[in-house]
Amino acid sequence: MMPPALSSLRQLRLREHQLFLALTVVVGIVAGLSAVLFSVAIEWTTRVFFGLEPSTGRLFLMPVTVSVVTGMLLVRVFPDVRGSGIPQTKTAVHLHGGAIPGRVPLGKFLTGVLCIASGHSMGREGPSVQIGAGIASTIGRWLQLSPSRLRDLVPVGAAGALAAAFNTPVAAVLFTLEEILGDLNASLLGATVIASVASVMVERAILGNEPLFRVPTYHLEHSAELLAYAALGVVGGVLSLAFTQTLLASRALFKRMPASTRMFQPAMGGVVIGILIILSPAVMGVGYEYVDRALNGGLVLKTLLLLCGLKMIATIVSYASGNPGGIFAPSLYIGAMAGGALGTLVHRFAPFPTAEPGAYALVGMGTLFAGIIRAPMTSVFMIFEITQDYQILVPLMVANLLSFIIARRFQPEPVYHALLHQDGIHLPAAGESRAPEAWTAQEAMGPAPTMVAADATIRSVLDTEASLREPVVLVTRRDDVPGVVTRVQLANAATSGHADAAVGSLIEGGTSHAHPDHPADVVLERLVTAGGWLPVVSRADARRVLGVVTLDGVARLMRERTS
Repeated sequence: MMPPALSSLRQLRLREHQLFLALTVVVGIVAGLSAVLFSVAIEWTTRVFFGLEPSTGRLFLMPVTVSVVTGMLLVRVFPDVRGSGIPQTKTAVHLHGGAIPGRVPLGKFLTGVLCIASGHSMGREGPSVQIGAGIASTIGRWLQLSPSRLRDLVPVGAAGALAAAFNTPVAAVLFTLEEILGDLNASLLGATVIASVASVMVERAILGNEPLFRVPTYHLEHSAELLAYAALGVVGGVLSLAFTQTLLASRALFKRMPASTRMFQPAMGGVVIGILIILSPAVMGVGYEYVDRALNGGLVLKTLLLLCGLKMIATIVSYASGNPGGIFAPSLYIGAMAGGALGTLVHRFAPFPTAEPGAYALVGMGTLFAGIIRAPMTSVFMIFEITQDYQILVPLMVANLLSFIIARRFQPEPVYHALLHQDGIHLPAAGESRAPEAWTAQEAMGPAPTMVAADATIRSVLDTEASLREPVVLVTRRDDVPGVVTRVQLANAATSGHADAAVGSLIEGGTSHAHPDHPADVVLERLVTAGGWLPVVSRADARRVLGVVTLDGVARLMRERTS
């Protein structure tokens, strides 16, 4: 017979499990409603802003003036809703136990509507994910769920919102597992499926069961055509690489601007967007109507190439300047235009039968998505859900694989992780774990030495260090991990006539560092690389030093563990 205490514990766990299953349905429904409302609000606000036939002045002024308003909101009211929202959702899941402030979904909804409706070249899927995740977190905290259940509920809300935003429940589940959680074997598979199905049912009940794109039936006309799709994969990989690296470089440029300009940076981007949409209104907003035309062969080669280039520029400027919106939809838009352009050339000049250019536009969508977002499984199933046709899968997999390989070879860090690193946030690697008996950086670290500003002179640091007698100092840097400078380096620089130079000039490149949860093997490897002094920094803010690991500290820990 089972002891009463154990029986009560099992009953409690059963009730908690049943409550969580019920919550997945509720969260899926609410997240679906939020995504539908977000989409409808964008369409309605766009009509209010631009009308049916906007003048040239209106096309230019609207993104500028609205961006002034959103810039003020982003700085003074909603500071944590810039960008797409997917990196922030990943951070909430992996570092904050699923806790998302209640103001986040409200702020993302309001600023996202204003930004996208005013013409900025951004998508609604990323913001929908953050809104759905924020709603799930708010519900979980209101019900006082356990920390583990709260953390699990956030990706459920994200999956539900994405399923409704894009009308692809399977792709939404895969994206949540592949990108948000980083684990296709996650135990939340069942919960995300339930939420996605509930969300899509709500979306289709309100908006109807119409597909997002009208896609004709395509066939592989000739086996040699796979070579053309392989070429599309190469083109997609190159474009993905160019987009990602230019986006990161442009965002880094905006981040280096004085803090006083932060409120007006979205409007700076708005000026460029105003000029671009005067040149071609087709690049404004989400732009799915033009994707639909590319899929159905309704755009000529010159237009396809023009829209591909302008959309890349517009998206990079909109995102880098801090406007709230995603890169999910722009990646599909750029891919459709690039694929349609290549398909037009292949259809015109290939010595063998080929599919219509729309087939290449469709594969191009998945190809750019795989190269930029780095979610290849999501890409394949997303395109399949759009077409409901197995025949497109082989060309799609060929192109996706090549695009993914090329993009990862020259830009190993996925775009969402790179964006977080620019903000000083370092998420744990997928599947990162340690042996139970292994020690961590947190156990081995000692107190941090003196911190000095990068622009302090070497002479002033030496004067301070003369009384402190510390062998190293940590040099704070605005957008990077603090660097380590030894007393020997300071003394050598002073004796060689550089005493008035900035201490930051002694740091070359990046600095090796560890996080508190890094296991022994990682710490020791990096400790050797760092020359015996390894800063331990927070995952949530890599500029915040928690301590320093030294060889003496490791030896001390070893003695304590063996005694």
